[in-house]
Amino acid sequence: MAKPTKDASRLLLKAAHDLFQDEDEREEFIEAMLAGEAKEQAMIVMNDRTEIKAFPRERHLKWQPSFVERISDSRFKASKHPLYEKGAYYTLDFSSIFSASAMLAIQTPPKRVLDLCASPGGKAIFSWRAFHPELLLCNETIRKRAGTLIGNLNRCKCEGSMVWSSDPSVYARRYPECFDLIICDAPCSGQSLIAKGDDALGCWSPNMIDMNVGRQRRILGNAYHCLRTGAHILYATCTFTPKENEKVVEWFLKTHEEMEAVEVPHLAEFRSKFSDFPAYRLYPHQGLGAGAFVCLLRRKGELPEHYKPMDDMPAMWRYGDEVFRKRTPEEYHAEMAALEEANKPKHTPPVSIRSIVKKMNADKPRKPQVKKPRKRR
Repeated sequence: MAKPTKDASRLLLKAAHDLFQDEDEREEFIEAMLAGEAKEQAMIVMNDRTEIKAFPRERHLKWQPSFVERISDSRFKASKHPLYEKGAYYTLDFSSIFSASAMLAIQTPPKRVLDLCASPGGKAIFSWRAFHPELLLCNETIRKRAGTLIGNLNRCKCEGSMVWSSDPSVYARRYPECFDLIICDAPCSGQSLIAKGDDALGCWSPNMIDMNVGRQRRILGNAYHCLRTGAHILYATCTFTPKENEKVVEWFLKTHEEMEAVEVPHLAEFRSKFSDFPAYRLYPHQGLGAGAFVCLLRRKGELPEHYKPMDDMPAMWRYGDEVFRKRTPEEYHAEMAALEEANKPKHTPPVSIRSIVKKMNADKPRKPQVKKPRKRR
């Protein structure tokens, strides 16, 4: 891990001061961040094989999902075991399990799930393991990251899953009120990455934070339009600043009166002190991973009995498609062009002033031309 610059260290100290009133807890947080070792490997068990029981595992926490295991030995690399390639489990940091577990507070299992920021796929795979939805639509705006997402969904045998690459506004326009659960693991400043040992020193920059707040609001606003009455949004980040977390949710609740924040009883001990509504925080010094924020939101009302049709949905990949076939450059460009065309909003092209004047002149009745007699010399 690179040594923090003087400016980055100053911003870290300021953030710690804003987050914690207790001096001891503040120092524990700073120490965990600078150590860069706040990792806790976890597994979403997709296929309960007997060999997994021989892995070095921690005892289950009270709120830990039954299909999740925590690895107790940092030297044991679960992703290197042959069962990993067979799709028996998916590995991730336990702080991702913390935020994903909030969706377990949903009482009616969702049949249609949309993950708007899906790659590499951890929360999408968690939702499939928890609910087995009929449709799991995973979106990844950055197309070069879609390959990893597809590989993980295919390896973990998430039937009914599909991948598309588009802007969230496209879903809002084409599929209004169609989904029971929308996962918004939003792009953020990624301050928890420092606790993992990653070089993300720019994450404390006010400009970086403000830029992400704008993206987070836009993603949540588009997610709202895709949400059925009585359905849920899971909003999550891997950063600590309230501006990207509680303040974004507060803005969303004020601008969307039909929405409410939902209590997640099993995370009550992690309740955020920065909001009056239920939201939950995990910090690196708590020993369960690098840290996370999560809030479960619900659209008020009862779930409708029937679903709107979604027959025209395009996809880069659907479960059952071949994954590792190499496309030719011509095939790839043709697919991307088709997706671009599908994503274009339908609008009338702008008309220039020159063309309007030209048309007006063309429509004017022409005066009959009278030939003047020639003058005789």
